[in-house]
Amino acid sequence: MTLRDAERLPAAPAGDRRRIIKAAVDRLTRSETMRDARSQLLLQDELERALGTRPQFTGLPSFRAQAVALVTVCIDHTGGLRHLADCLDMIEADADLVTALLRLADEWQAVELLTGHRLQWMRADLVQIAADGRVRALVAEHRVEPVPDYCESAWQVFAHLTGDPPTGGRPVWLRFLDQMAGRMPDRSRARLRELIATLSEEWDAEPASAAPAHIPIGAPIRTAYLVFQFEKYGADDDTFIMSHWYQWASSTWEPCRGEDRRVRRDQLEAEVDKVVLETERRWAHLQGPVAIEFVLPSQLLNEPVDRWRWELDSASPRRLAIQFPLVIRSLERIRAVQWHRVWRGRWRAVTEGAVPPGLVHRAAAGHADVQLEAALNRDGKAVVMVLSEPPLPDTTGERQLLAGFRSGMPVMVWNRNSGSQEALCEVVESMIEVGLDDQPAGLAFLPHGVAELRRTAWDEDPDEREGRIGHGLVILWDDPERQPGRDTGEVRA
Repeated sequence: MTLRDAERLPAAPAGDRRRIIKAAVDRLTRSETMRDARSQLLLQDELERALGTRPQFTGLPSFRAQAVALVTVCIDHTGGLRHLADCLDMIEADADLVTALLRLADEWQAVELLTGHRLQWMRADLVQIAADGRVRALVAEHRVEPVPDYCESAWQVFAHLTGDPPTGGRPVWLRFLDQMAGRMPDRSRARLRELIATLSEEWDAEPASAAPAHIPIGAPIRTAYLVFQFEKYGADDDTFIMSHWYQWASSTWEPCRGEDRRVRRDQLEAEVDKVVLETERRWAHLQGPVAIEFVLPSQLLNEPVDRWRWELDSASPRRLAIQFPLVIRSLERIRAVQWHRVWRGRWRAVTEGAVPPGLVHRAAAGHADVQLEAALNRDGKAVVMVLSEPPLPDTTGERQLLAGFRSGMPVMVWNRNSGSQEALCEVVESMIEVGLDDQPAGLAFLPHGVAELRRTAWDEDPDEREGRIGHGLVILWDDPERQPGRDTGEVRA
């Protein structure tokens, strides 16, 4: 998301420009690189590669005039001050000088980005707030890359974030201001919120709602998401690319992407464990529910991810499904855009709250594929399909799953242990009825009902001798508005 194209910003204030040029020149007067003719030529060469033009400053008679000419060329070139700091970092022995230039480069990009707004008052308050672990954790909620160590105050963090390229949705620097409002002095809090509202309008970014003083009983609590995706690596059936995204509770889907990993199939559980631990540490200061989703290719759809463990290095690893509501999703459906229109159409029943009769469709074991597709398309109210058997390769269950994808069924359920389909249908329907009684949107309660069923199974049948449904129940829960790697829309509570 960028500033509206119809609006053109004026030039940055001359006073800020002169102040930052003077501060950069004052620091360059200590530079050994600038005092050595051969080092100056090397700096010119590096800056020419970075800027696309060769800065001319070496012929001036006074050392300070040379520094002014160099900084002026750089400050008038987009990103030029940062290029100057980066180039000096390779040549200059004074690390403190480079750090000072990086901070000035960040501040200048903030001034340029927010031209037209007076920032001095905000700068004076944010400078007083240390960039401690709590402040850095706020950034980690929305950004994979941590802020650099040279950011020692909340102002320096904010200024650095203004250099992030736009990726759609609410800019990270604006989210950061949202979160800092509560830590501002009383005299400035209302003024900052007014500035945030103005900036949100300018950037076509929906303003964040102010946190309520208390959460009313019965109010929906939004869920944070950790989403894993596995994709086969080339022609190797035993190696996968594991990607992951994470986002703390928000009304919109604007996730941060983690680092991709190439993982052997027998190491998937261990790699997931590492990411879960990393995420829990990142969110250690926060409170609220977290859900885990696995986007799986067809060959892994019956993988028992709900039985995977975490804290594997401990003496007693824990089950993911006991700690987190956990669902699977289909990589094939996300990639098959020709199925998305009918998928979105069925999903509306999930978001509308009031669910009509005929919500659950029981796939008959003996029906031909064309019969099932015809039944699903005739039964437009159905949103949940219960398979007659697990969708293993070359089975009726696999064909039922494909028919469900083509017909837009957003929710599909089966028993990995091939238990009674009738019993499974009864369990699913009862969970939906409970959701309708107790929740604003009944069907949306289903993943939480499945999570509770799994916990009950582990509590009452830890050795799995009685074959409880909770031990083998698989739920494929596909929200078309929350697709990995894509900012798509509203996230339900």
